[in-house]
Amino acid sequence: MAAERQKRRSSRGDADHRYFQTHLSRLVRERGGEWIVLAEGNLVGIGKKQRVPGLIKKARSRYPHATPFAAPIPTKEDLECVL
Repeated sequence: MAAERQKRRSSRGDADHRYFQTHLSRLVRERGGEWIVLAEGNLVGIGKKQRVPGLIKKARSRYPHATPFAAPIPTKEDLECVL
């Protein structure tokens, strides 16, 4: 039972990371410097850092069994530094 719950949590987290990776180039181009909040692979919202707590609350309301994923969206300059 516990292993099954962990597997569901893991696949949900994987869905969030897949969403982030799949849409990263567009997010960087259009919303770099802002924050993204996802839950169960679904976009909850994007906004300035100050909006993150409200977006997490919204995610928990919509997806009560999920752990929301929040991350800063890098800017083009951030990614150039990495390369």
